[in-house]
Amino acid sequence: MQEGIKGRLRDMSLVDVIQVLNLGRRTAAVNIGSDEGAGKIFVENGNIVHAGFRELSGENALYHLLSWKDGEFEVEMDVKPGAKTISANVERLLLEGMKRLDETNKGGLDKERLFGVGERESIHLIKKLIELGILTKKQ
Repeated sequence: MQEGIKGRLRDMSLVDVIQVLNLGRRTAAVNIGSDEGAGKIFVENGNIVHAGFRELSGENALYHLLSWKDGEFEVEMDVKPGAKTISANVERLLLEGMKRLDETNKGGLDKERLFGVGERESIHLIKKLIELGILTKKQ
């Protein structure tokens, strides 16, 4: 197994993790754990193709997992999904997830989660992705 990325959702949201995998057109399994339990999101060639949490699967599981603000995640690179329950494009899925979160919170959109991470977090993330060989520096 190729080493992946580990972290806490309060430091890097699932939206951020999925966007990085999408931009890199990567195949991976994202394991998520919190006080609520454990879930998994499969990304194939940058596209979300399956999600599972308890009895939920597909988009419903994905939207539930996207709502978590704390917990831990681990990305396992090059893991193929066993099932494919999601076919919508990533942008639509993430926007719908943020819309549902907004409706649940009955407040304004969380712009940081919707549009990305802060500058310091971005630099740290880019350095880690270079270390893992997911990104390369241009000479």
